[in-house]
Order: sequence, then C-alpha cells, then structure tokens
Amino acid sequence: MRKKPLILVVDDNPVNLRILVDNLQEKYALVVAKTGEKALEHAVVQRPDLILLDIVLPDMDGFAVCGELQQQEATRSIPVIFISSMQDPEYKTRAFSVGGVDYVTKPFHQAEVVARVHTHLLLKGMRERLEEKNVLVKQELSENRRQLNTLMDNLPGIAYRSDVDKLRTMQFMSVGTHEITGFPHTHFTEDGMEPFISVVAEDDRIELTERLQAALAARLRFEHVYRIQPKSGDSRWVREQAVGLYDDDGTPFAIEGFISDVTESKMQELGICEENRQLKSKMKAHYFGNIVGNSEPMQNIYEMILKAGATDDNVIVYGESGTGKELVSRAVHDNSSRFNRNYVPVNCGAIPEQLFESEFFGHKKGAFTGAVGSRKGYLEQADNGTLFLDELGEISLIGQIKLLRAIEGGGFTPVGGTELVHTRPRIVAATNRDLMELVQQGQMRSDFYYRIHVVPIYIPPLRDRKEDIPLLIDHFLRVLPELDGRPQITTEVLNAFMTYDWPGNIREMQNALHQYLNLGTLSLGGERIITGSNRVGMQVLQEPLDTAMSRFERQYIMDILKANEWHRSHTARTLQVDRRTLFRKMKQHGIDEA
Repeated sequence: MRKKPLILVVDDNPVNLRILVDNLQEKYALVVAKTGEKALEHAVVQRPDLILLDIVLPDMDGFAVCGELQQQEATRSIPVIFISSMQDPEYKTRAFSVGGVDYVTKPFHQAEVVARVHTHLLLKGMRERLEEKNVLVKQELSENRRQLNTLMDNLPGIAYRSDVDKLRTMQFMSVGTHEITGFPHTHFTEDGMEPFISVVAEDDRIELTERLQAALAARLRFEHVYRIQPKSGDSRWVREQAVGLYDDDGTPFAIEGFISDVTESKMQELGICEENRQLKSKMKAHYFGNIVGNSEPMQNIYEMILKAGATDDNVIVYGESGTGKELVSRAVHDNSSRFNRNYVPVNCGAIPEQLFESEFFGHKKGAFTGAVGSRKGYLEQADNGTLFLDELGEISLIGQIKLLRAIEGGGFTPVGGTELVHTRPRIVAATNRDLMELVQQGQMRSDFYYRIHVVPIYIPPLRDRKEDIPLLIDHFLRVLPELDGRPQITTEVLNAFMTYDWPGNIREMQNALHQYLNLGTLSLGGERIITGSNRVGMQVLQEPLDTAMSRFERQYIMDILKANEWHRSHTARTLQVDRRTLFRKMKQHGIDEA
C-alpha cells in the first residue's frame, strides 16, 4: 500500500513541470511524462491515483491521451485534470466529453491546483470506499437470500409442483404439507397415493378446478381461497397462489405454487415478513437531497451532480417540463464549494425586456419612477454563490449580450449608477429546449451558448425510468398529511401509474396522486381510470406500502415476461428499461423461467 497518493504529471514544458513538482512533492509521490506515449505507459504500469494532463504534447494531444485511458479497463477510473493555456469554452467542453474531471487554465494559481488535486483525490477515495461497501452489501444480500431459501423450506405451508389435471396430481410437495393436511408430503406424491383433490372440500372442488383452468387458459396468475379437510377432520381455509408453466406452443404442462393456511386470518403474513423487511430495507430508494430515484438513469444523474459540484464551471440542466430541473440545480449548488453562499433562482421567462437590466444588475434610488430605494440585482445577490437561470432559452438576444459581458468579467453598472460592479456568481441554468437548435435558428448567440454549456446534465423523463414510480409514490405519501379515510394504493392504482406515459412527468404524477388521495378518483390523460364509486365495498389488503409495491412489481414483470413468452429483450422494451435493469429485477424478485 502506498504511503502517499501517486500523481502522474504530463507536460513537456520544463517551467510548468518545475512549478507543479515543487508544489506537489511534499504531499504526493510524483512521476513525470513529457509525451503522450510515455504518459500511457506510466498510467498502465504504475496506476497513478490522479493525472495532471497538458493538452499540447509533442506526439499526441491530451484529448487523445485521455481517450486512450478511458478505453482501457486498467486506467478508466483514474481521474484526469486537464491543465492548459486554452481558455476557449469549447476546449473545456471537449475535455469533459473525453472523460476529464476538471480543467485548469494557465497561468494557474498554485494554490488552486493543489486544492483541486486534493478535492478529486478525496472524491476518488469516496468512490472506492463506496464500491467496497457495495461488495459487502451484495455479500450480505446473498447470505440473506440463502437464509430466506432455508426459511422457505421450513415454512408452515406447501410449496408444490403439479400436473395439469382435475385431480391435482402432485409431482412435488414441500415438508410443510404435514402441518396443513396432517399427511406427509409423500402421501400425495408417491405412486399409488391419493391426489390432492381428495382433501379439498367437496363443495369447493368444482369452483377451484374452473378457476384454475380459466387462469391457465388466459396465462394469468392464479389465486384462490378454499377449504380443505385435513386428516384431523377439522375444516381449514387455505389460500393457493400459482402460475402455469408453458411449452413453446403455449400449452401448460405443469403448475407451480404455494398453499398457505389462512384459517386464523386470510391476510396474515406467514413467517417471512421480517426477513422480507430486512431485505427490502437494503434495497430502499436512494435519495439525493430531495431527488428520489434508484434507477440506473438516476444513479447517473447523481454521479453527474457530484462531478459538477467538484468544479466551478457553468452547468446547464436539460429536461422536459416537470422532471425536477430545479431540484437537480439546487443539488449541484449544495454539493459545491459554494454551498454556504446564496442560491438565487431566476425565472427568465417571467422577466419583461424593459426590466431585464434592473432585475439582473439592480438599480439606485431614484433611477426611475417607483425606485424608492436602491436594490441589488440577481448577479450581485449571487456573488460567490450560485445563480440559477430557469428557462434560459427565453432570454432575448439583447439580454444575452448584456448578461454575457457581466459574467465574462466585464462587470456591470446598476441602473442609475455610475460605478462598475464586478461579481463572481456560478451559473447553473435549466431549459426544456434544444439550445443548439436555437443557436442555429439565430435565437441564441453562439458565444453565450458556449459560455453556459460547459457541464451538461440531462434529466430523463419519467417514462424512461418507470421503476422509480413506486419510490416516488412512497415519497409523496410520506410528505403528505395523513387524512382520515384516505384511499389505499391498490394494485389497480399502481398498474395505472406504471402503464401511463406521464407527458407532464413528476409534476403531473404528483397532481394525479393528490387527486386520488383527496377525491378517490384517478384521471390520466383526460381519461378517468378510477372513480369514487369504485371504492365502495372494496376489500383492500392491509400491508406495508413497500411490501405491496414489491409484490406488484414482481407480478407485473412476471405477467409481461409470460406475455412475451419469456423473451427478455421484448419484455425490456415493453417495460421501457434496459436489459441489465430487467435482469437485476428478475434476480431481486427470484424470477426464473422454468
């Protein structure tokens, strides 16, 4: 294990090398390369903890070096900080696009370089510790799954596999058969023994057979509560839950399921509740500040927020209306070095052109009618903090010119004032429009675009991360006040939420949930899905929300898999998730094709 972090310094300028080495050698071990080829060789052999990389090198530019590092598994995770005299924002954008984590312009402040090196080494260490924790969590989950399987083998219930016949001929039954029926499991499985239908109450046999055959014909999950006559002679109620197994022609050839005793309470959990709760607590939604989501797209957003927070460059957040652009922008501020300074949100679409200068640059007392006192503008309010420009695409060309001069260091003069004011706000902007298209149409200046568009963050629409919908529902239910008689989140409601495309994204979903909880009605896309009358006499399974959501998610995935004949790619497209997410969900819920 290294005593000091190892830094690879890549620069062919002796002056720069001497400055960097003098400032870093006390805290870090250093290795120097003056060419791109030598830098790649050192990176593979010595695996530095961080690379300081110049763009202009004798044999290949720094962008190519960074690209090569990103393509190799051994060097992909090494953070690269570009150090260059190129100050054009396009170079910064390209540096981040090829995998760089930061960009420092020459001539640089020595303290700034040391601080940024320290910050990115801390971030790298945090990522490595997080990966180690993930390994431990996976091991713990694996052990918990083993314990769960052991528990399932000892449940006071019957796990079985049967033929598709009216006699319910059993191929396999678990040892829990004895506790429920009074007979050993071999009583129903060995040759010459009785079929399971023999212990079903005679009055319930016809309905049981008809319901099971109907579910198999429709390729639906089967669930039914009926009575049995165990060996003791006392009638018992059992709940049977089963699925059919089908051949390539769609013909059912076997049934697998579980039979549980619900005599005391048909809604009673059967011994695995605590184990399930412990497992699910390890698979809870990840929250990043006020942002909710555990899907792969949202994990990528969290990573981008951390990267953006580690720099001081301007950020642009893209996303459809209602996706939570301001939450992401606020998270960038909260995770930056400016977190303890002002965060000033501005709705650019709500500022009239004639008030633009007064709002952004402020005004002096008496500058115009109604100016009864001096007022600081948004730029001055956000000095050394973050200025959030929502609806950036609504700023006029004239406004862009004025704002660009101010944020590029030219300063500004408040309306009615004479002194030039300089401020250093960090710009975080948001839009639901294609800014490059606005540039091409002449509605946005290219220099303004490149000044703002340094670190882009793209928020996916809700339809592309539907697996987060149960987590969002749970979040909104937690923050809403409890109301007497509030309707339950039923399977029907969850199914409606999961199948709808949500053009208004999270904002629309929150409004729909509020409507359902307050009025008992659910309308999606102008179509009324659930009315208040649907709730009359409805029997609702009383269980924790995360249990209901997990149960629904598992069954919904099973239904779509069966509808697509267990074709994973087709199922992933139907669910609008990638194949990796589908496989992870199948493994999480123990879904395997028989």
